[in-house]
Amino acid sequence: MMPRHAKVKKKQTGWVGYKVHCTEGCDAEQPHLILEVTTTAATLPDGEFMEDLHERLAEKKVLPSHHLVDKGYVDAELIAHSQHRHQIDLVGPVLPDTSWSSKEPGRFDHSHFLIDWEAKSVRCPAGQNSRDWGHIPDRHGKPSVRVRFPLPRCRVCPLHAQCTPTAAKVLILRPDEQTYHALQQARQRQETPEFRALYATRAGIEGTVAQSVRTCELRRSRYLGLKKLNLQAFLTATSINMLRACHWLAEAKHAATPSSRFAKLIASLEQAEAA
Repeated sequence: MMPRHAKVKKKQTGWVGYKVHCTEGCDAEQPHLILEVTTTAATLPDGEFMEDLHERLAEKKVLPSHHLVDKGYVDAELIAHSQHRHQIDLVGPVLPDTSWSSKEPGRFDHSHFLIDWEAKSVRCPAGQNSRDWGHIPDRHGKPSVRVRFPLPRCRVCPLHAQCTPTAAKVLILRPDEQTYHALQQARQRQETPEFRALYATRAGIEGTVAQSVRTCELRRSRYLGLKKLNLQAFLTATSINMLRACHWLAEAKHAATPSSRFAKLIASLEQAEAA
């Protein structure tokens, strides 16, 4: 059951309450209206309700081609599932590779291993095939694949020092090929200028958060219970949509994103150097 109240603490700030998640359109030639508002327990991880959110957007026929989200809403399984089921490109920063091989130059990472998902076999850089392939939960309880190599051959391998730290005998993979490739592609893409340009659009949601908190006082719940709070969030989103629709009809343009004085100074210096 959903807890009536949930206590959350971030750094030195603690509070009791829920979380409200807003989804809005960000097309340049249309008003940025809130399409869906979801209220969850404060302790529920952000990514846990993403599949349900996409189902709701599908029912309303407002599924986006790109869904720009914060890091907390992204993992490899969600990226693969969103693309497969709804053809949605889930855009957000994924966790970087923190494995032992990524921290030491010259070490072998997953890209150096030849993975045959259909045959459930892996060939290492030295040409040795894996011994077995099994499914186990990872440290977070999620499914993963553990691949073992023959230990006696790994110990005498000339490439032993460049391989995995666990005596060069175990390789941990994502549970399926689709999820594995989705994560690898997401890590590569987020290092590109195209990704940074696309993801910069997500900054507009901060304006929605500020408007809902400062203008509509969404951070203060007037009622107890998730259902009543969800109704308050729905009415708040409706009010914001009415304000934005009126503003759009009156001016037909979006408000400019404010820039700090420091950002303006940097931009002026860059222009001066270019001139």
